[in-house]
Amino acid sequence: MKYLKPLSVLTLLFWLTACTTPKIKEEALASVNWQQQQKKLAQLRHWTINGRISVQTELEGGQADYTWQQHNQTDYDIRLQAPMGAGTTLIRGREKGVNLKTSAGEELFDTNVDKLMLRLNGWPLPVSGLQYWVRGLPAPTSQHEVSQWNKKGLPRVILQDGWRIEFRKYKVVAGNLLPGKLFISRSGGDEEVDVRLIIRQWTLGSELSSARQNNV
Repeated sequence: MKYLKPLSVLTLLFWLTACTTPKIKEEALASVNWQQQQKKLAQLRHWTINGRISVQTELEGGQADYTWQQHNQTDYDIRLQAPMGAGTTLIRGREKGVNLKTSAGEELFDTNVDKLMLRLNGWPLPVSGLQYWVRGLPAPTSQHEVSQWNKKGLPRVILQDGWRIEFRKYKVVAGNLLPGKLFISRSGGDEEVDVRLIIRQWTLGSELSSARQNNV
């Protein structure tokens, strides 16, 4: 029997505590140099985020809690937990390829994570691009366009590889503005896909120290 995929691939909120770190005021980050921001965040290759992801296509939809641990440029682990104990999906990315394992015991492998998602779902999910978009960066592997900017000088909408990435909220993390909510959509072609990604918590590696977060 084919397993039920509430998200097709696819808790308490933990807050970082840093009692000795003063609260960063929004006014201190009223304007950002986008070129410097890109260079700084491109160096961030070790991080963890968790939150909730929802996906809606023309025929199906669902949501899951997730934890994404990025170990370096190529290695990562993603855990997707469906609501009401409906199942867990584990995605393990390494330099030679990506393994996906479901709670039903199904295992898949591909050298390209986006091809693996398309093969599993029948519709695209841009995991390779998300590695950059969650940092507020365009992926360096293809052309992009920033079609809208916010008042702080950061991208509000990036267009890349047929996807529209809208940054609905940023968080102040270790003195840096990082995304807290992304709406990602794709229209045209064989399938329309809408992805909403909420980042509840950022934990940064040694490149940028961890700190208390403030929504802006």
